Amino acid sequence: MPPPFPDDPDPTNTDHPAAEIPSANADEILRWLEQLKRSDRALYNLMALEVWAIAQTMDNLIPGFWSRFMANRQLALHEFLAHRHTPPVNFSPTDPESPDPERNSDGMMESESEE
Repeated sequence: MPPPFPDDPDPTNTDHPAAEIPSANADEILRWLEQLKRSDRALYNLMALEVWAIAQTMDNLIPGFWSRFMANRQLALHEFLAHRHTPPVNFSPTDPESPDPERNSDGMMESESEE
């Protein structure tokens, strides 16, 4: 059954022109997938071009912007990779191997009450 159309008051109506679309064969599906892949690559290329244009404009306005941007990007990548490879820390209060019993369930130190 075809999907309902917004302008169709009866969603069970199969007389809509789009309801007569023949089933696609494997070759058509492969062509659609290839077109989707090309569109996806084009989108990423367009986004890269936009980032480059912004960076170039900023480099013209603020000399050295591009080199600082790339240095920050490289640092962020190294931090991301280091964080990704560290095992997750469990700060549950029932953890018998908790490194510090004064820490609460969020891993933060318990605050002392003001007197």
